[in-house]
Amino acid sequence: MEWERQKAYEFKRGKEEAKVEDARNLLAKGINPEIIAECTGLPLETVQQFAEELAVVKA
Repeated sequence: MEWERQKAYEFKRGKEEAKVEDARNLLAKGINPEIIAECTGLPLETVQQFAEELAVVKA
């Protein structure tokens, strides 16, 4: 049972990491943060934070 719980956790974590990666990639392409938040299910504040981090890296 513990193994199944661990695998379920890893699967969920992988999905969240994929959402974050997608959001960062879409921001790099210039997609609006509101649209990214809506499509990925990530909070708008999180996507805006990624946008700010990306702006600092580009500067």
